[in-house]
Amino acid sequence: MNPLTIFGLVGDEVAMGRQHGELTRELGGWQDTLPFYAGLPARLLGAGRRDRGRGVLISALNRLLGAGLTRLDAARPALLRDRTEAFITALGRPAEERRNLLVLDAAQNAVGLLGRWGLAHDAGRLAQPGACSTFAIWGEASEDGRLLHARNFDLPGIGIWERAPTVVFCAPAHGLRYGFVATRGADVPGVTAFNEAGITVTAHTRFHREVSFDGAGVVDLGHRIAREARTLTEAVAIASERRSASTWALIVSSAREHAAISIELHAGRSAVALPRPNESFLAVTNRYRVPVMQRGEIAPSEAWVRYSDGREAAMRRRLEAIAETRQDRNGQGLGVADAMALLGSHEAGDVPGWERATGDCLAQSISIQSVVVDASRQVVWVGTGSAPTSAGPWVAVPWRWGERGAEVIETPTVLGPEGSWSRGPRSVGFAHFMEAARLESVRADEAAVEAAIEAAVRAAPDDPSYRHLAGGIALRSGRFGDATVHLEAALEAERSRFRRDQLEGWGRLARRWAGKRAGARMASARSGAADLPPRRHRELGVDFQLLAIMPP
Repeated sequence: MNPLTIFGLVGDEVAMGRQHGELTRELGGWQDTLPFYAGLPARLLGAGRRDRGRGVLISALNRLLGAGLTRLDAARPALLRDRTEAFITALGRPAEERRNLLVLDAAQNAVGLLGRWGLAHDAGRLAQPGACSTFAIWGEASEDGRLLHARNFDLPGIGIWERAPTVVFCAPAHGLRYGFVATRGADVPGVTAFNEAGITVTAHTRFHREVSFDGAGVVDLGHRIAREARTLTEAVAIASERRSASTWALIVSSAREHAAISIELHAGRSAVALPRPNESFLAVTNRYRVPVMQRGEIAPSEAWVRYSDGREAAMRRRLEAIAETRQDRNGQGLGVADAMALLGSHEAGDVPGWERATGDCLAQSISIQSVVVDASRQVVWVGTGSAPTSAGPWVAVPWRWGERGAEVIETPTVLGPEGSWSRGPRSVGFAHFMEAARLESVRADEAAVEAAIEAAVRAAPDDPSYRHLAGGIALRSGRFGDATVHLEAALEAERSRFRRDQLEGWGRLARRWAGKRAGARMASARSGAADLPPRRHRELGVDFQLLAIMPP
């Protein structure tokens, strides 16, 4: 278990920001977080690619990102900007680092601008992995009718974010008392937040051509909902009164109203996605669902679409089944432990009943925060293990307001759902895969990444996910024979039709390139002139989250 820190803050927003910074500085263990935010665009953009073209494109965008962060920072409400600055300076860091709080908006906007300029191919090269799964349940889907709001926060921050989880309780001088879940060194009240009125809000990435650097950042939108909204109607009004800078969905639930909605946003407009008629749950991932919001949406790759839709399908399948058994009076709905288990599910979105290490499943290597909010009972459950955090162990944190200080908890309340991926026979291969994903996320030496993946293959030679990734790395390295072996082995074990089509295509290319290389070597021996295959394989992407080999 990683130690969980509970902070209590009191006063106006600036005072609470300063208190949070002072308490965090005293505790320590926050020093990696601020550099992480500063370097997040490099982690997010061009995930899975190592070619020189990626570096050139990101370098060209750095000036845009810097100017965009400055504009986004200037557009913030003064009180919230001052809170961030008070937090940053209390840590002993330069005040201008406050703008890095908006880095997710800026990175998504970079993708949106490329799409707007007709550079869809480049947008696909830069779009970050799919991020976050949320579901809310109530009524027939819940064990006793009360509302639960559960989320995985997926972000390439393995080894940093999940090592020092925090729950921060705020008692502002004006407004509702609220809390949020983050990590030491991050004062981000609007990404995963809840308030005393029973409102919970979680944020999810989208991609769209309608973006702005003069609108409201996602952290501030969620912060205001947590501090001001007593009802879903008030949450919609807050999210809609000023245009969003970037492309988001804010999933908002109300324990008092026994309902949840998804507020979809881009710089052009907002809309509300409701549960389907007669459904007592809402499941949300990373694609717009309101038709008017889908016009202009960017789908960076087919894998992105399958990844997002697959996770949504996996949640819906489970929740629909629960609701049906409740209606037949033969079963019961989900409780807190069931919600934890669903967040940690490895079931493939397009193959019911079959589990996979990564791809279109809820548990991801970049699941660095897992939370279940039980607002009716005024408790938030937080996963405190290594990524994926949904495997636990979990700590129950009762809500408390008005106490200033910090407390560190190092004993889990529950271990979490039993699962073969974290503690069973598949755990050895999965642990090697997680190490490979961590190394890849920080652009470690590619040989080290490949060694970790090869260790996963040795531990679980029949797992198609590991073979798929090993084949992609070998293909990118120009070892076409090795790539062919891995891709063909993955094809034998793979059950997803979409993944099988991918593997067949890349396998054919690996064999063709291998044949060209063999022919070129023979020609070279005869004539002294080499004619090797094009070096486009150097530009291939290998995405550990989308489980995809992406073309140059």
